[in-house]
Amino acid sequence: MAEPLKILVILGSVREGRMAEPVGNWVIKGAEGRDALDCELIDLKDWDLPFYPYAKPPAAGGYSDPKQIAWGEKVAGADGFILIAPEYNHGIPAVLKNALDTVYAEWNRKPVAFVAYGGMGGARSVEQLTMVSRELQMAPLEGALHLQGIWARREGHRFNADEREESRLGHLFEELRWWGNALKAARDAG
Repeated sequence: MAEPLKILVILGSVREGRMAEPVGNWVIKGAEGRDALDCELIDLKDWDLPFYPYAKPPAAGGYSDPKQIAWGEKVAGADGFILIAPEYNHGIPAVLKNALDTVYAEWNRKPVAFVAYGGMGGARSVEQLTMVSRELQMAPLEGALHLQGIWARREGHRFNADEREESRLGHLFEELRWWGNALKAARDAG
């Protein structure tokens, strides 16, 4: 049996009272028992990444900031990603965009899936994240999960998904597993 894929589930918001946390917890719970995936919840609150102030772009490599180096190591160790993507003002939360912009090569040639919420189920956030992830040479999966009306279904740190959302999350995991294995094999082959 192959090693499970290491998947980072990244909370795309640091706001107080954010829905990203219950949604992320739901995603992690949904991944339990899936031997092919080893999912880890990443809270950007814990990373406190500075907005990139250096003249040398991350694509050039050779990071000098300790937080950037640590973030690069965390991202490099993953085989794929699930971004919990709220929509703020018709777009990507700044903290999530900054996390993507802080490193470069570590994202390359890995699949990324989106679980979005907000206006129109976070569709505009996913649209922007798809463009950004392509520029980072990631492989954005087509089947983003768009959650609607989620605030009424929050119970503390839990999100109560309906059957359709549970089914779509299962499909997202299967797509991530397939693409994750295919891209890992290709990366390993050089």
